Amino acid sequence: METVIDIQPESKTFIAPLIFISLIENAFKHGISPTEPSFIRIVLNEKPNLIYCEITNSNFPKNKMDKSGSGIGLEQVSKRLELLYPNHYKWEKYLSADGKEYISKLYLTPTNNRL
Repeated sequence: METVIDIQPESKTFIAPLIFISLIENAFKHGISPTEPSFIRIVLNEKPNLIYCEITNSNFPKNKMDKSGSGIGLEQVSKRLELLYPNHYKWEKYLSADGKEYISKLYLTPTNNRL
């Protein structure tokens, strides 16, 4: 498995604790195959008034009998973002054109509230 992590050093911006952990966990849970080459790429950057997190991982189609990945985890992330960052986030989730990569991009506009 190949793992690439690109995180901008030291930031003074406060964000909700563990806000990215479910996205990273999802990549490790669904983006790794025990038999196929796999990768996870994590990019976390900060620009003025914007925090950007992109997580890209291998996508392996599930067989119909596999009931894991019901989407409940991602649904909980959506609810948490709406609760903590109403109108201050954009979250994109999609498959690459060839279907081999799952991409999750989260844009946060931090508020002045310390969470």
